[in-house]
Amino acid sequence: MKKLIFAIFFLFIVSMNFSQDLNSAKNLLQNNKLSEAKSTLEKLINNDKNNAEAHFYLGKTLLRMKEYEDASDEFEAAIKINYNNADYHFWFAQAMGQDALNSSVFTQIKLAPRIKDEYMKTVQINPAHVQGRMGLIGFYRRAPGIMGGSMEKAYSEAKILIGYDEKLGHSQLANLYVADKNNAKAEEEFKFLENKYGKQKDFSGFYNGYGYFLLSISRNDEAILKFKKQVELDPNNPNSYDSLGDGYLAAGNKTEAIAQFKKALEVDPNFTASQKKLKDLTK
Repeated sequence: MKKLIFAIFFLFIVSMNFSQDLNSAKNLLQNNKLSEAKSTLEKLINNDKNNAEAHFYLGKTLLRMKEYEDASDEFEAAIKINYNNADYHFWFAQAMGQDALNSSVFTQIKLAPRIKDEYMKTVQINPAHVQGRMGLIGFYRRAPGIMGGSMEKAYSEAKILIGYDEKLGHSQLANLYVADKNNAKAEEEFKFLENKYGKQKDFSGFYNGYGYFLLSISRNDEAILKFKKQVELDPNNPNSYDSLGDGYLAAGNKTEAIAQFKKALEVDPNFTASQKKLKDLTK
């Protein structure tokens, strides 16, 4: 009986230590201490090759380290241990996507159907997986038809996304219409989003996209108004002033453009986009 109690106690202690090590690795990853996180996770896996979470977080660590093939291997290992985890499939797709971006066309053709399948498995397991739906929309939008791309399917996924996250779904629709050069439909989406969410502080980036859309169709004065709203919502972001400077530059107001680029550099002296524009304008 004493031996049984000791064995149970020993297993409990080991399990607790593994949990502490995993939490330690997560904290290291969060604090961008990637080499230390990698070493901790590899030790965990050496002790227990069926630790799906350790494989998963090692995959995320390797992805951050830009070791895309190795990251893919770890996500795939996690999936083999626990197939029904939507996050594992999503990050496997992300790792393969990054690998494809840095590979030959032949490798891209080989990886494309696997990437799509993993995004699809993500939303099959968890239909409300917003990142998975976003990944699928991005795949359908960017991949050539021969690799499985389809704007029609991208629109379909964006409309499904609205049911889970209205704001993101309509934002995706707006981006798709812009890519399709359907300016009237794009503006409908932008107006809907502005009317419903435009005053939210975390929505400042929306005005950036809206403003550049208006610049693209030569409605410069309206674009400036949108960029000003971005500044109001996010005054501590140098990009807010940089975008407003672009608006003034497009409208032919060089003086005000220079003033905005200078404001961007007051917020962040190392903001390279404004540095370059200011240098070009003040030669």
